[in-house]
Amino acid sequence: MKMKGIESLKEIFKYGAFSLPVANYLLCEGNIPGDCKRILDVLKLAWKGNFKEAIRRADKAVENSRSETAKYFLLANKLVFLKYTGKVDMNLYRYLKRNLPKMSKSIRDTVIVTLINFEASGVKPLRKMRVWKNNYRKSTLSFLYLSLARREADSGDLSEAVHGYIQAYKLSREIPHPTCMVSSLNDLAWDIKEKHPKLAYDLSKGAVFWLGYYREEPGNLFGALDTLFVVEKDMDSPSIHSTAHIIVSLPVPEDYLSLLKKAKKFVLDYTGSTYPNTSQLRRYVEKVAWKGKTLSSKGISDILKGKTKMIRADTIRKLLTSGVDTGAPFPVWNEWIKMEIERKYRESSEKLKELPFHQRQILFLTTYMALLDREFLSRKEKLKKAYTLLEDIESFADFMAKDHRTMEFVVSMVKAHPFVEGRKEAVKRALARMKRKRLERFVLRYIEMKESDRKLLDRFLRNYGRYDGVRFGIRLKGPEVVREFAKKYSLKVQPLFAAFWCEEDGRVRRRLERILKYMFLN
Repeated sequence: MKMKGIESLKEIFKYGAFSLPVANYLLCEGNIPGDCKRILDVLKLAWKGNFKEAIRRADKAVENSRSETAKYFLLANKLVFLKYTGKVDMNLYRYLKRNLPKMSKSIRDTVIVTLINFEASGVKPLRKMRVWKNNYRKSTLSFLYLSLARREADSGDLSEAVHGYIQAYKLSREIPHPTCMVSSLNDLAWDIKEKHPKLAYDLSKGAVFWLGYYREEPGNLFGALDTLFVVEKDMDSPSIHSTAHIIVSLPVPEDYLSLLKKAKKFVLDYTGSTYPNTSQLRRYVEKVAWKGKTLSSKGISDILKGKTKMIRADTIRKLLTSGVDTGAPFPVWNEWIKMEIERKYRESSEKLKELPFHQRQILFLTTYMALLDREFLSRKEKLKKAYTLLEDIESFADFMAKDHRTMEFVVSMVKAHPFVEGRKEAVKRALARMKRKRLERFVLRYIEMKESDRKLLDRFLRNYGRYDGVRFGIRLKGPEVVREFAKKYSLKVQPLFAAFWCEEDGRVRRRLERILKYMFLN
């Protein structure tokens, strides 16, 4: 594909970070000018949340660029990147605003949205940007509404901001533009969490669902997990342990290292059965021990005097007569969550009994292929046994009841954490297209693979689901093995090529080719 300049990248900018496979394809296979290549390199860094390196590369690209349009685009993006690193460059803001009349319309609209977004950072310019909403492309308009909503929220006009967030979400869903979708729901949840915590919780879960559906790694949208964590902590929600587990399982941008530290305190210890008798735990026992009098007076006394050095899990459980807040000592919190898992497991097992066998198979596979951490089930023999037992749901339930992690897996089959639920929905779009016999063949081969290859294939199929129905305006190409895989399993070719080009490393793509070949050869 021959590209003449930055205007040729319009279709890529339409989807934002969701255009990663096209960016990879063009950088690898496309005949593109230097300016376009440098812009794509800068954008890819920003999409990952690496804003400091994106700023450095943007500065270098501006120096090397002969195109005024490319320079303005890069400088506008630099203004955004600086904002994400906590810096406010008023001089750059004024420079871009002053030069708007010199810009071509294609870039001017993008820069105007950037300037409005900048004005939502707490800066108070003498004159705010004025806008007319009838001349923008849908992708630009969705971000325009988002930027205006942020500006209104920053000014204290929440009712006007809510309207903007809703419009931004509706428009971005139509495109789709995942960054705007997640950001509009997340920002609205953050702005209303004090006055409307339950609504904020629902919105935040929605943002994290779309984050899981559209993104392998949150990158510059990590704030959605931050918001959910904060809301769950304020509500003393037991679900915070799942959010915490996801946060510690993902690459965390530098700006969210403090969140990582907080999250680690809520990650479950599945195997612990005794806990040190700390002063914090004794204070908690003293506060609740006499309420239900579920322990003997001597047992309570020995704990409070420190004679009992290690407290058993079942002893702590006897003290739990009601819900526990997130500020409780870790042993108390840990046992409460394990009890919650057991309760949800019983409910989920009953729901699975009502479903037909094929539906249970799909739920099992989509859950396994969506989880971030599944070492507890990944051994070939164990995975095969669990899958085979699905036909006899009573035996399956007994097998999965042996461990809190496998119990939680069953819970996730019915209803997972929103981030995992999004990933489940993505991979389901691939599995649902496979005919029954083909799916059985797929599963048998899948189980026999080593876990590292399974994970790569999972990512490939999740990405297939994400790009199913998306039109980039160019036809992607790739190795013939991708077409053969599509034919074997009744999948569409273009979404598979998009999934193939989601992989940036050539060595990983070659490994993926070997895996796909294994999956369809007799």
